[in-house]
Amino acid sequence: MRKALQKIGSKYATWRLEHALPGISQELRLYAKGSATTGTQPITMWLAVCRILRHRPRRILESGTGSSTIILAAAVHRLRREVPGYDGQIISMESVKEWYETAEASLPEACRDVVKIILGPREKFEIAMFRGYIHSNIPQNDYDFVLLDGPHFRDERGLAFCADVFRAMELSAAPVIRGVVDGRASSVMVLQSIFGVRVARYWHFRYAAGFAVPKIDFRDTELNTPRDFRCSLFGRLQWVRFRR
Repeated sequence: MRKALQKIGSKYATWRLEHALPGISQELRLYAKGSATTGTQPITMWLAVCRILRHRPRRILESGTGSSTIILAAAVHRLRREVPGYDGQIISMESVKEWYETAEASLPEACRDVVKIILGPREKFEIAMFRGYIHSNIPQNDYDFVLLDGPHFRDERGLAFCADVFRAMELSAAPVIRGVVDGRASSVMVLQSIFGVRVARYWHFRYAAGFAVPKIDFRDTELNTPRDFRCSLFGRLQWVRFRR
């Protein structure tokens, strides 16, 4: 059932992407000839495009360069044409040097005015009780949208999570950071554990989740919050510190 729903959802999302960004299917076919990327799933990209067109983020952080970069650039170009004064830019991070070089060489000339690809080898990042990985070298910017699709998040200890959204939070002055997670269920679980289910709802058949999280300085011990943990009558603990 899950695979059938994913197949239906992918076809619908592909159709909606072409409707929102005319010609994008052809652009992706051309890009695939010069790139080994497997591509981000259409459902994820449709969720991302919907949010970008609705919220008009000016500084987009993409965690994992590929065909998704072409779609993000098309959405930014559409907003630049339609919204006076809009100046959206995309910082696309790639953790593997070989993939970075391929992505940089394959990026269409038409995208270079809105996209900058940066090599950022992965490094460990810890936030609160959680262990994750980020791209190093993410430049300072007021990121207000993150497409979370990397870096690799397994290590000798097992499963971790992709943490670029928390690094973006440290670098950005934006009060809210919106975005989409592609498949990384552990990343969604961390967001839900900290902020609650309402900020990022995930279903396996969709294999993606949108999110919107407030900017918080997790190192600030003077935050005006309730007690960190709440327990139920049955002994279940729930972390409530940042769920406002």
